[in-house]
Amino acid sequence: MGVRGVDGNIALEHIELGARPPASAYRIPGDRKITRAHDPQTSIDVLEIRKGDKLEGRLKLFDVKEVQEYVRILGLKLLPPAADVTARALEFRFYVVEDPSINAAALPDGTVLVNTGLLGAVENESELAFVLSHEIAHVLQAHHWREANDTRASRVAIIVAAAASTYFVPDVGWFFGQLGLEAVVNGYSRRLENQADRLGLQNIIDLGYDPRSAVQFFHTMVEKYGRSSSAIWSNHDSNLMRGSFLTVQLARQYPKGQFDHAIFDTDTFKNMKEVMGPVKIM
Repeated sequence: MGVRGVDGNIALEHIELGARPPASAYRIPGDRKITRAHDPQTSIDVLEIRKGDKLEGRLKLFDVKEVQEYVRILGLKLLPPAADVTARALEFRFYVVEDPSINAAALPDGTVLVNTGLLGAVENESELAFVLSHEIAHVLQAHHWREANDTRASRVAIIVAAAASTYFVPDVGWFFGQLGLEAVVNGYSRRLENQADRLGLQNIIDLGYDPRSAVQFFHTMVEKYGRSSSAIWSNHDSNLMRGSFLTVQLARQYPKGQFDHAIFDTDTFKNMKEVMGPVKIM
């Protein structure tokens, strides 16, 4: 509880903390595991999604090593100190998968999937850093577990066969939706998305990135791709609202700006984009 002042800030009088997530909150539901593998028939590097001995699907990894390594190194660099204090040890792993949707997905176990469509759409490293920080926040805050607990009374999950094990998954969002994990790619409740936005924004500020790129990212998604795109975790209208929300947060928290010398882009990002080449974006 708290009192909002005339300047919009809230003076806290009482804070109630929710229960700490159990270790199981950081596991993929159904005791599934994602492992890197090599498809013997096509000689393509893939991620296999398995439930016990059952192979449920394969995600095709983008086959440019430099791009995979860039995203992996950037992701690990963005991990905040809170990554050390979860209820279960997490090993964050970052992969680029072939999917034209402008999106990313973070699974409860710390596996972060970045679509080629997203890499094609972002315009600088600070934009990508915000998206990855947003996904990292989802994992550290156990949002999948919280969403499941918040909606359990009204939710009936129907799990169907996701994909034949002999084929590559053509659509990451569809695939996880079939496993009852649609929130990881289609967006959590507005409350959880806003929390991930706030934490992601603060994380890139702490690491010296220009947070104004986060605001620009949402506007770019609407201006360049409109309703026809996946619009990153949400719909067209919410992207405008989220960009506006972050603008207000920055104005209140940093009224003097202070970001003129922050990191906007890097040569490593530019080199990654050049090596990646053109990719399909939907």
